[in-house]
Amino acid sequence: MHEKDFSNQENELKFKNLEQLIIGKWEYIKTVDKESNSIQHTIRKYPNGEEMKIIASGPDITINKDGTYEKKFTENNTDYGNWKFISEKEIEYEMFIARDSRQGKLIVQTQKLLPNKKWRQDENGNFLDASSDKIIGITENEMKVEYEKDYVLIYKKKSE
Repeated sequence: MHEKDFSNQENELKFKNLEQLIIGKWEYIKTVDKESNSIQHTIRKYPNGEEMKIIASGPDITINKDGTYEKKFTENNTDYGNWKFISEKEIEYEMFIARDSRQGKLIVQTQKLLPNKKWRQDENGNFLDASSDKIIGITENEMKVEYEKDYVLIYKKKSE
């Protein structure tokens, strides 16, 4: 009599199915609250307690088969790098920041002023910054991503 453990294969299958769903171009549609009401802004507090309004929006996201991504916030503000699943419902984006870019030069100066703050770097000295999104729902055409615990970003998949 032989016994076989299929639990690992089951997890691999779940990741493969999720990977097939997530690859493609996703267009930000709207941000909603817990009651599914559309919202235009969120409120955050500065350390001194003062409130600030943040426009509730998200980037359009392209997730490629080769493990790279692009998040386009505005015409002049695009993040890119590598992505991977870190759990069944969480995707990690590792943003690439060129050492010679404006942001890269600011990081270099910050590290000189604050030697305890160290950024991860690749083999070429470029900076890497990781963030993750919790996917709370996904179909072939729609993705819902948790935003600041109380909100959800709604995306529609663009047909190619």
